[in-house]
Formats: sequence, structure tokens, C-alpha cells
Amino acid sequence: MGVRLAKLRGRAALERHLVHRLDASLKTVKPDLVVFVQAYWSPTALFDLVRSRGIPAAGWVGDKFGPGAKEAACRLDRVYYTDSGFLAEARTFGFPDNGAYLPHAVNTRRFLASEAARSDRIAFVAVPTRHRVALLQQLASPIAVYGRGWASLEQPAHEVHNRWLARGELPGLYRESLAVLNIRNELNVFEGLNQRSFEPAACATAVIHDDVADLARCFEPGKEVLVFGGVRELQEICERVRREPALARRVGAAAEVRVQAEHSCVHRAKSILRDFGLACGKP
Repeated sequence: MGVRLAKLRGRAALERHLVHRLDASLKTVKPDLVVFVQAYWSPTALFDLVRSRGIPAAGWVGDKFGPGAKEAACRLDRVYYTDSGFLAEARTFGFPDNGAYLPHAVNTRRFLASEAARSDRIAFVAVPTRHRVALLQQLASPIAVYGRGWASLEQPAHEVHNRWLARGELPGLYRESLAVLNIRNELNVFEGLNQRSFEPAACATAVIHDDVADLARCFEPGKEVLVFGGVRELQEICERVRREPALARRVGAAAEVRVQAEHSCVHRAKSILRDFGLACGKP
């Protein structure tokens, strides 16, 4: 509520409010490191406050950005990008050489496998974009689509749920689905993965993923994820997993093993701690 009220008073008031809150936290917690998630959308005054205390500051960036983010990049000791394309963009814009690739991850305490019976549903939870809408308009295989803004989807084969799903609803939906579709958001990524690349996998649910360069960095295509390059391949995969549900089970089980071994939030935290020479204790 304090943040909302500060926003009503303008950007400067919001910045003062956030600086005050962070200052109080630093005095109480006395951290060895501060990590800013979506760092390029944070006021640079927060970075300055952390560094004035002699504390290292890192950022984790998961959406597209422009050259104007250089000021933020220069104030951070290390910047982690969820998309290899973002790392390339940072170099193109002349940002300091402090970047590294660090993909999204999953909270494996919330997203878990279960013995729940699965339907033949292939679920897709997302906001509509031009790329996503165009692909689904051409796809004849039925998809259960969740999210606001999909009411205008004209492909009658699909089952549209024109509402937001609460975070708490997602694990159950994934566990009860045959597979989960993941179509990239062209507005936010170049070659990267998103939450939907990892969370269904943690539930041992097969992910049907469009072909982006970073996918093979995190999963083995064909074994741990099913990959399509266009609507024809997507149609074939959807038909195949419904015809061969054992394939979806095998892919989901292999993906869960990979997630547990490499892609939890704990793994990402330990990677950052190692970069800063800090000890990695038990989660």
C-alpha cells in the first residue's frame, strides 16, 4: 500500500519511499550481497545506496531493454540475463563487460510431481501476442488456453478460459494436463526461456516448446522437451502425444529429473553466490 500511495505522488516520491525501505532492510539484515530482480526497471538510487554501504550489487534481467539501461548496468557489479540474446544486446549497446547468462528457474517446493490422473488436455497459460495468436489460429489440434485477452481467438477447436490463473492454481493445472504448450513472447525475448519452460517440467509434465536457441542449453530436445519450429510440427506433436500418452509421460519424467538436478531457484542462487566468492550453504 505504501508503494501504491507513493506512486500516486510521482516518480520522485516512489524513489524516496523505496530508498527508505531498502535502507532500513540493509541496516537490519546486513547482507553480503543484494540481488535486484528485473534490475533495469529499478531506480538507480537503490544501487547507489547498496554500494555506498560497501555491499556488492547484482541484477537479474528477464525482459527486453534498450540502450538507456546502460546507466543501471554501470552501477551493478554483475548482471545476469535470462536470454543469451539480451547478453548480445548489452554488448552491442556498449554496456560494461559484467554480464552473464543465467536462465529462469522454478520453485521446486511449489511445483512438484504427483500421482494425479491426467486428462488429454494440452494447456497454454499466457498473454496473447501477435505471434502466439497467429500460431493458434492455424492450429487445428485443440488447446486449453488460459489468460485474459483470448476471447477473440477465432479458432473454434480451442477451449478458451478468458481469465487470469492465480499462481496457486498453476501446479494443479500442470499436474493434471497431458502436456503444456509454451510459445515464446516475441515482445519480451529473443532466444530465451520463461517460467513455463521450467514449472511444468518440475511437475513431470511434458513441455511442447517452440524452437529457441537457449532451449538446448537447458533441456535435451526430444528427450526432455518436445520442440516445434512451425505450426505443422506443432500439429504433429499434439496429435502424437494424444495418440501416445506414454511419450508425454517419458518426456515429463526426464524433464523433472533435469529440473531437480540443475534448474531450481536454489541452483541459480548458488551460481550467483559462487560468482561473488560467497559460501553456498544448505537451502
